[in-house]
Order: sequence, then C-alpha cells, then structure tokens
Amino acid sequence: MNTVQERIHHWRVSVKCISLRELRDIVNAHLPEPARLSLGTINNYERTPASGATARGGPRSDFILALKRAFPELRLDWLVCGEGEPTEIAQRLAAPAGLEGETAQKDAGGAGGGPSNFATRILGRYPDLELLAPEASALFMGALTRYAMGEPRMELDEAHLLELAGDLRWLVLLPLQLWGFRRSPEYDQFSDYAVAQLHALMQLMPPTGRGDRIRKYHRSLGPKLRTTFPASLGS
Repeated sequence: MNTVQERIHHWRVSVKCISLRELRDIVNAHLPEPARLSLGTINNYERTPASGATARGGPRSDFILALKRAFPELRLDWLVCGEGEPTEIAQRLAAPAGLEGETAQKDAGGAGGGPSNFATRILGRYPDLELLAPEASALFMGALTRYAMGEPRMELDEAHLLELAGDLRWLVLLPLQLWGFRRSPEYDQFSDYAVAQLHALMQLMPPTGRGDRIRKYHRSLGPKLRTTFPASLGS
C-alpha cells in the first residue's frame, strides 16, 4: 500500500469491515455540518488515479482528523506516511524500527520484492538522516505526521510528504549549518541533538489544520535556504 488512498481503503475494508456509506456516516458525525462529506467524495479519497491520469485531490486534513477521532486506535503515522502498523496494538506487537531499521528490513526480506517503502525514499533523498538512531528517526516520522496534519487544506500525497520531510530535515539541521559545523557529528551526539531538536519543534507545531504554509510569506528566507541547503550534511 503505497498511497494514503490505498490505506484508507484497507482501513475500511480489511481492518474495520464497514461499508463506504457507514464510513461516511461515522466520519461526518465528527465534522461540522458545513464540512460534511458526500459518499462520492469519500469514494474518491479511496481511489488512487491510474498511471498517467489527471491527479485528483487527496484526502484533506479535516477528513483525516475526523477519521482519527472516530477511530482513536488508528495510527496517523501509518495512514499518512505508511510507516508501521495500522493500529496502536499491532504497532506494539511489531518490533520497533526507525528509518534505517525499516530500510534494512526491506533490503533483507524484500529481494525481488515490490516498491521501496516511504522510509527508503526519505533516506534516498536525504542520506544524512541515516545518522539518526531508531528512537530519533521514529520521532522524525511522528514529527513529520504532525507537520503534515498542520497544513491547512492539505491534500496528502507522497510528493508533498517528501517535500515536508525535506522541510523538517532542514529545520533540524539548520542550526548545525549556522554554527559552522563542516563534518557530521558523532552518531550518538547527533541522535541526542536530533531528539532534543524534534521535541522542541513539536512543541511549536500548530493543531491540525491550523498551520500556515511557508510559501505564503514572500519575504521568508525559508524556501530559498531549503533549496540551497545540501542534501547531505557532509563527511
């Protein structure tokens, strides 16, 4: 399941075993009346466009939040990013792994297998995140979910999530660049630093749907710095 649409469908059909109409009624009970969704809209949220087809709008963050309110056991890390297991209980039973651990498991068990998971794609884009210990990388994925859910009117898709992962990485690593580090820190030092930095950032992240996209602020240096910041911290 490589898209959020596939995971919504899996949650409804295989985990909760409910009809599309039942899902609509459950979700709408957790939405204000003006924001309630039609059966067709929720059906579209479950459908991934065919290759080459025009991309349709993905599920909005208010729908995801309503789904989480309706089903507290649902893990947003799984639904939004495809990481781990669908429910909290299933996740506790699974062996914990961070970005690097999940990639290693995929490499070890997936010879000749399907497409790489989302963690693999993040590491392929931002290789210095391999420096994170499992607890730090798990926190990175949790922060990424919080970051994504804060976007107003966000349409969830993998390309946007990869962009947000780059933003989050930039926010974590920028102090090192400003302080003049030219080499990667020691593994333990970097992981401890990243945990502290991610915890601090999560304290400032707005509630779901209450964030402001950085592109709104034309004088912000953020996008410019993000595009010039190197893909790897250095060696």
